Amino acid sequence: MENLDPWEDSNDMCRIDMDSILEYDISSFVLQAVFNSANEGLIITDENLLIKKVNITAVKILGIKEELLYETFLNDILKEDVINSSILTGESYFNEDCCFDINGNKIRSFINIIPVRLRSKNIGLVLSLRDNKNLHKIVNNFAGYKASFKFEDIITRNPDVKLLIDLAKKAAKTDCNILLEGESGTGKEVYAQSIHNYSSRRNAPFIAVNCAAIPRELVESELFGYEKGAFTGANKSGSPGKFELADGGTIFLDEIGELPFDIQSKLLRVLDNLKIVRVGGSYEKSIDVRVIAATNRVLTEEIQNKNFRGDLYYRLNVMSLHLLPLRDRKDDIELLTQYYLNKLNMKNPCEPKYLDPSYVEKLKSHSFAGNVRELRNILERSYYLCEDSLMTSKLLNKIKSVVTHTHIISEEDETVHTATAHTDPKQIFPLGQVEERCIIDALKFCNGNAIKAAELLKIGKATIYRKISKYNIDTKML
Repeated sequence: MENLDPWEDSNDMCRIDMDSILEYDISSFVLQAVFNSANEGLIITDENLLIKKVNITAVKILGIKEELLYETFLNDILKEDVINSSILTGESYFNEDCCFDINGNKIRSFINIIPVRLRSKNIGLVLSLRDNKNLHKIVNNFAGYKASFKFEDIITRNPDVKLLIDLAKKAAKTDCNILLEGESGTGKEVYAQSIHNYSSRRNAPFIAVNCAAIPRELVESELFGYEKGAFTGANKSGSPGKFELADGGTIFLDEIGELPFDIQSKLLRVLDNLKIVRVGGSYEKSIDVRVIAATNRVLTEEIQNKNFRGDLYYRLNVMSLHLLPLRDRKDDIELLTQYYLNKLNMKNPCEPKYLDPSYVEKLKSHSFAGNVRELRNILERSYYLCEDSLMTSKLLNKIKSVVTHTHIISEEDETVHTATAHTDPKQIFPLGQVEERCIIDALKFCNGNAIKAAELLKIGKATIYRKISKYNIDTKML
């Protein structure tokens, strides 16, 4: 019987028959050496990407019978352009974050792709893949964010809010895009997290992006990632964008109305075909992401003013939820005040404090331009100014509203206060000091968001950044 082992020669064990090697089935030859010792899943294909060999680890990761894999083309279960690129160009790829589609099941895996060459021709691919059961946890740790709120955390007795919650729960059970509209401080992020935690994606990543806080020149790379060498200062190995990190889960695009106009068209394309292209990249990567967007702007007006694309608006606005301002749900003021007071009492070791009915009634007369965020601000100041255990309406005479820049006091008290301010020279401060204080207050109210603070102060974006630099204001410490 003819000897088929090219490495064995009965006459000379050191002699290698190269012609026999080339005629030998190299795929089987290599697999005999590596498959038994590999800790990763391994897949071998031919030049047509038909799967020719797999190991047990790959079968376990993909969750499919081995004999079925041998009837499958790789690009039917791994729809990534990098696969075709590798077989055509002979280029190797490492640590590619990809998603296998096995009978409708999405299986994420990091893969290495090595072309097999014979006589200067690509005759197949060798893929190694790693099981990513802990990938979602890693993604959340990397992004520094996770969804913690649930619908049970939304405090209300208002019937309209309860109907809104029911609608949000119905939307959560679908995969449609959701647009949250409402004034600043109405709890849009709370709803976004609650929708995610109520959906089938609850165990997948939740990635939040504040579109207003990203410098214009970095928006595209922040959202879609970038390849190595894409621009000066880029990470040498490239970096995934927020959409890639959210793959399989939910991405929350807060302040969507602040997104630069040129990026809006690229976002629309992503929403249409669920594929992203990294900055500096040449191939599209498929993603499975649920998009929740939020804005405090009236986007229909922004469309008329040519600041927002109409086609993007309708793509995002599959399901719309309009959050009520606090002034339209005043029956919740007492409930919310008591809730946040309990949290303050638990947080502080001093003697617990209680609400006098006069305090709540005084709060109900306020318009709350900053909504729940302003309510918490006022309550916290009152709490720390209160010198005994009972918080009365008198405390509100010392509370200043950041948004309206007016005191919550009676007309009589306001008249006396204004007269005193004009007649007592001790109450007059240098203009720069007043300006600095106003900027700091606005930044605190907006959680350090300079663009939102500029809107409240009715000044330009460039102006507020210049003032922040002038007064050496550290927004991270606010």
